Amino acid sequence: MSEPVTPLELPRRMVWGQRKTIEAPSYETFTSVFGHKLPKPQYLESDLGTTALYDLPPPSGQSKRHVLIIHGLNTPALGLLPLAKELQVLDPDTHVALFDLWGHGFSDTPLVAHAPQIFHFQIFQVLGFLQWTRAHVVGYSFGGSTAVRFALHNPWAVLSVALLAPAGLCHEELWGEQVQDLVHNSEGRQGEAIDAVLGWLEGGPLVIPTDWKERVNAGEVVAELLREWELREHSGYPHSVLSMFREGGVSGCEDDFRKFAQSPVKKIGVLAELDAVCSKTQLTDLGFDDVEVVEKANHGFVRGTTTGDVAQIVYRFWTKQS
Repeated sequence: MSEPVTPLELPRRMVWGQRKTIEAPSYETFTSVFGHKLPKPQYLESDLGTTALYDLPPPSGQSKRHVLIIHGLNTPALGLLPLAKELQVLDPDTHVALFDLWGHGFSDTPLVAHAPQIFHFQIFQVLGFLQWTRAHVVGYSFGGSTAVRFALHNPWAVLSVALLAPAGLCHEELWGEQVQDLVHNSEGRQGEAIDAVLGWLEGGPLVIPTDWKERVNAGEVVAELLREWELREHSGYPHSVLSMFREGGVSGCEDDFRKFAQSPVKKIGVLAELDAVCSKTQLTDLGFDDVEVVEKANHGFVRGTTTGDVAQIVYRFWTKQS
């Protein structure tokens, strides 16, 4: 006699009209603001939607080190281009791949909960497209939390993991009562929840530097302008950000970090001294042995004057393993 069926119903995939995704903006909307100085994406198709990939071949022409960089919540993959370039200066044999997480940059927003597994799917698709069986993974902020869970369950695909100011251990109290309430109880208040989360991530109103045109013309990455473009042109972006904030692993990942700390995968934590998202104490208490801190730096230390410092730490970590 069969056991009675458990009384639950799995969530159904949302279909919006006849659509299963919210499409990313066109490349032309980007070049009209940023020109053609930044790398052009390649597009990988799947049932979940389109993923944008940026393939940066090694300057030496010899692909000896494969590196996958996973960006954070809010700013798309190109926001980490300065770090990628610094790493290639230090090691010209480094082949770097960056990709836009769902709902960011030129990647679509799939109409599913933005839980970790849909980002793991993107990682596998990128690795498969590049024909890489394994890679050194560098995860920044939300990308750090994603890297921990991916490596924990798929250690065979990872040569090492560098966690840069990783999300995942952020205490909800830091969000403030309003953000907490809206994140957990947003029914009928979706717009308010999105505004609250974007405001918390930005630390206030989004301010575009007055010299952005000169910097863009010089080929510089202006992170604030990237976020403003996303917010204006990618209609799925705010929905992805809210879902990632709620479902993707911004907080509450202590158990996964603890398990990953005990795994044989080579790993390092690189933190910013003034960052409230993750501290050295948090990582060492969970079992991480190799943790370095960039002094007088904040959460955005992967860009600006401290980019080189972060790259040097990661490069030393790689060469120490060789």
